[in-house]
Amino acid sequence: MRYRVVAYGASGAHLAQRLAGEHVRVVGTCRETAGPYSRYDRITHVVGRMSLTSVSEEFSEGSMAIRAANRMRRTLVGGVSSMSHDMRALFLGLVIGDDREQPRSMISDFRSSGLSHLCAVSGQNVAYLLAAMSPLLQRLRRTPKLIAIVAVIGWFVVLTRAEPSVLRAAVMAGLVALSGAFGWGMNARTVLACTVIALLMIDPMLAWSVGFGLSVGATAGLAWLSASLGKLVGGRGVVAATLAAQLGTMPVSLVVFGYVPVVSLIANPLALTVAGAVMMIGLPCALLGGAFSAVEPLVSACMTIPVMWVAGVARVASHISPHGTVNIALWFCVGAWVWRQRRNMARRHTDVAG
Repeated sequence: MRYRVVAYGASGAHLAQRLAGEHVRVVGTCRETAGPYSRYDRITHVVGRMSLTSVSEEFSEGSMAIRAANRMRRTLVGGVSSMSHDMRALFLGLVIGDDREQPRSMISDFRSSGLSHLCAVSGQNVAYLLAAMSPLLQRLRRTPKLIAIVAVIGWFVVLTRAEPSVLRAAVMAGLVALSGAFGWGMNARTVLACTVIALLMIDPMLAWSVGFGLSVGATAGLAWLSASLGKLVGGRGVVAATLAAQLGTMPVSLVVFGYVPVVSLIANPLALTVAGAVMMIGLPCALLGGAFSAVEPLVSACMTIPVMWVAGVARVASHISPHGTVNIALWFCVGAWVWRQRRNMARRHTDVAG
């Protein structure tokens, strides 16, 4: 059974040093989950809360896979230790989705600018990881290559703590690899549908997960809308992809947050390319810095520049982001512009046919 633990003072300090999967002996009082977070607890299979009175200093590092994953996470943190606290927290969020240390102001900036998805590991991170591994994977035959891809994806899931968005991305990547290896010819829509069905059969509570809903919605928007929107906006792929993803996540965002920032259509094209570069090269560079302390300052300096750019885009976009009726009016303007583009395209096709 899973419990949400509350600890203060020395007990909290001891527990804060532990990572997921590590075992430690604790003494405390258990009670049923209640309050404003009880629904979230049930969704994440947490059955109650525990208030600790003591935490043992001795601990077990867990299974071999957990030990390896935690050591890699600690190496990642050590590889960028010269970065400022806030920039290091954002770097870890971009690379492995670890946003625990991000200040509230940064979290607010990313939400208000529509960039919070950058700190939630998803298909983009998996794609960049496989792209970075492609020089090695291309040298393998079909079966060893498939095994290697599945192993890399599985390892990344363990490293990033198997968040709902990670599971969606990992299963989709695995199905794409299987489809390519055996010539099944599955398109993105089929892969997404199979992934959602499989994951909901394994864990029906994912249907109530906000992260899972946003991840599926964004992917559905890209799969169903990005191609047609790309034609309407004249080949501006980043803008089309951003608009498609925003439309896909809009139902969940409106229900949960009550707000979809139109400024995200500007912020995402400005931040995505730079954030993608950090996602692709950040992991190997940080591991290099953690393994060889002599290069750690250089790695930290090189990673600070793009991370600061992403943080700056989020901050500026958050400050200029309209709210209320102005935001709604601008979304209507975007819809009217898309409708006009579609009408003009239909007219051109009619003229050509005539």
